[in-house]
Amino acid sequence: MRARAEANLKLAQHDFKLPPLLTDTEIEVILGKVDELVSWASDIKEYALQQALSGKEWTGFKLVEGRSNRRYSNEAAVIDAVEKAGFDPYEKKLLGITAMQKLLGKSRFDKLLTAYIEKPQGKPTLVPDSDKRPAMNTAKNDFMEENDNE
Repeated sequence: MRARAEANLKLAQHDFKLPPLLTDTEIEVILGKVDELVSWASDIKEYALQQALSGKEWTGFKLVEGRSNRRYSNEAAVIDAVEKAGFDPYEKKLLGITAMQKLLGKSRFDKLLTAYIEKPQGKPTLVPDSDKRPAMNTAKNDFMEENDNE
């Protein structure tokens, strides 16, 4: 844990500069360590929270109750009360793709619904070269290739 903390603190040598003020080499070093840094920071926050729950007081920080969502304490009673009032307490919703495929079976699903299924392009993500996914073809590369062909 101490070695990881010291390695992550070395990133502070960049003084938390804004990205345009860093060199390409500095950005590449940071990109190689950023996931570890985020994980380390999360570990620190979790440790501090657990200590605070045990009674530790951190200067400048306090424990508060987080946000929560309302929920029914007795769904059967809610259904009964709403139906007695003359309302339908249910919503009808189209099954998701995985549930629909399970319902129909793969071959029937493919036969009936393939024409209606689309898979949009995923959000671009920067990953190490060791990632198994193929590299995206960026607009910059397309522009350069077009100019090379002229």
